[in-house]
Amino acid sequence: MKQKLFVILSALFGAVLTIGAKKVKLTIDGVVSPNLTTLYLIVNEDTAHAQIVPIKDEQFSVTITVDANAFVRLDEDKGMPERCLMVLVPDSRHITVNLRSFEIKGSPMSKRLNEAINKVREASPEGFHIDVFDEDPKAWEEARVAERSMREQMLKNQRNILKDMIMTNKFNNIPAWLVFCNKELFEGELEMMTRKPMPKWRKHPILKIEN
Repeated sequence: MKQKLFVILSALFGAVLTIGAKKVKLTIDGVVSPNLTTLYLIVNEDTAHAQIVPIKDEQFSVTITVDANAFVRLDEDKGMPERCLMVLVPDSRHITVNLRSFEIKGSPMSKRLNEAINKVREASPEGFHIDVFDEDPKAWEEARVAERSMREQMLKNQRNILKDMIMTNKFNNIPAWLVFCNKELFEGELEMMTRKPMPKWRKHPILKIEN
């Protein structure tokens, strides 16, 4: 009898969770660059179920049903979400995007998310180097020392920008995506920044994924 009661209660609890999960029917359409031949749609980084979006005459349209707090990535590659073309959040039923100019219409939160992504990305020291047009070994050594120093400063600035974006958006889910893509920048500071009180975005499903 107890076992039967447990099964019934478990079923009811599962039903409550299902009912409580708010779903959104979302249409995404737009244009792509001429050289983009494959476009993936990935929800909450579930790459195993990535959807290939049909492209015709450099245009596309797709309708999906997702959780209201989902991240919807549009990309030419299933990997490397930190270098994604665009990430959307379903704060409306219809979002139009331009993957040439990276414009977003119909979704204020998606615009805000991608602006935050770009600010953090643009501050990255990745690819930075100092050219040396001299065969003198001393000149090369001095350039490398200066390069390391400047990269450290750029990295520090990038961390500060990331922290600022997280604190500015602490009442929405934008930090969940930023943290997911930039875990290596925190150096153990994330727990200290968000432990009291713990913001809701820390419980976002995407942060349970190891990227």
